[in-house]
Amino acid sequence: MKFSLRTLLFAAVAGLSVGFTSCSDDDFNDTIFNTDPSQDYLDKTQYTFPLDTFIKKEFLEPYNVRFTYKFDDKGSDKNKNLTPASYDKCVDLAVLTKFMWYDVYKKLAGEEFLKKYSPRVINLTGSKNYNPASGTETLGDASSGVKINLYNVNNLDVNDIATLNEYSFKTMHHEFAHILDQTILRPTAFNTISSSGYDASGWSDAADSLKAGAGFITPYASSAVTEDWAESLANYVTMDSLKWEEKLASASYEWEEIDCESRSAYNKLLSPDCDLDTIGYFKQTKSGANNKVYRRKCLRNGDGTVALGENGKPQWVHDTGVDGKSVILRKIDLVRTYLKENFNIDLDELRKTVQELTYVTDENGKFVVDQYNRMVNRLTSVQPSGKTLIDELRDEVNKYKALQSE
Repeated sequence: MKFSLRTLLFAAVAGLSVGFTSCSDDDFNDTIFNTDPSQDYLDKTQYTFPLDTFIKKEFLEPYNVRFTYKFDDKGSDKNKNLTPASYDKCVDLAVLTKFMWYDVYKKLAGEEFLKKYSPRVINLTGSKNYNPASGTETLGDASSGVKINLYNVNNLDVNDIATLNEYSFKTMHHEFAHILDQTILRPTAFNTISSSGYDASGWSDAADSLKAGAGFITPYASSAVTEDWAESLANYVTMDSLKWEEKLASASYEWEEIDCESRSAYNKLLSPDCDLDTIGYFKQTKSGANNKVYRRKCLRNGDGTVALGENGKPQWVHDTGVDGKSVILRKIDLVRTYLKENFNIDLDELRKTVQELTYVTDENGKFVVDQYNRMVNRLTSVQPSGKTLIDELRDEVNKYKALQSE
């Protein structure tokens, strides 16, 4: 998945627009790695023995999946300056991959489903993966549907759920959506919903709101129908309910892009009869040229101020005739039907399960928000054991240290 470099992850104005590389077709066999438990070649003298044992017990034996984290340049892009992932960060991502991905699908679809459709290799790299020629960053990719690469592992921070979702969890669900799509092709009706809106080269320069108004859940979703499909599934599953509602609200309007010389010029656009939300937001380029304002499209007077209607409110314009919110929800509905009919997976139950593992709920099952109206991170919340959830998950690896002294 490739990302356009801006300043914030998937933010409205300055977002790290994210996308994924699509996967080519591939046929899976039930087993390609030796999982005979009698052939245990793990070395108890190695510092990495606990994680290696966890990987063997939780990925290789049940699902025939190799979870690799020790850097091997033979399997990496020689044209990139990539570096190994730290052991502790790999522990975190290994337990979170099991907790947030494999355990979820096992619960909803069963172990045999994962044996059949899971990627065969999950590989971790410590550094970011930049693409200087295109000004993008590859956060993850899939090789022929068999191997998924995850990058930037050394910057993994369990305190930052938004970034964890962007670099890890959403990547996992996105690439898995590609694998399922390769196995049983998505419905043809999905291909025609936004067929005229795909832009393979210009998506990385588009603001989130512009694409949302056109019916794309992210700018990268507008790069190709295959990415639209995977982005629709992955974002619906991992995006918290507050951000999801914000996205749909943004998609309810048509947005426009106008030139704006400077921040001061942008400020002059603000008038007493319209608020900042009506105007939109300012994007300043690094060069200082070609600055833009992205704003909701409404009727305006000759001097650029908002032409208010009889009710004293802006009169929104939809020249394209596209209701972005309805389009996004229609795509999600097709994903929902596809998963149920082909894999007997309830998309809404999948989303609910992932959300409840990610965010704190109260005794009534409602999500807890903090003073900034953000959903509270469950990974760092204290559990009945007195430990945080992430520490409990880490214990699943650390418990194998005892075997080293036997």
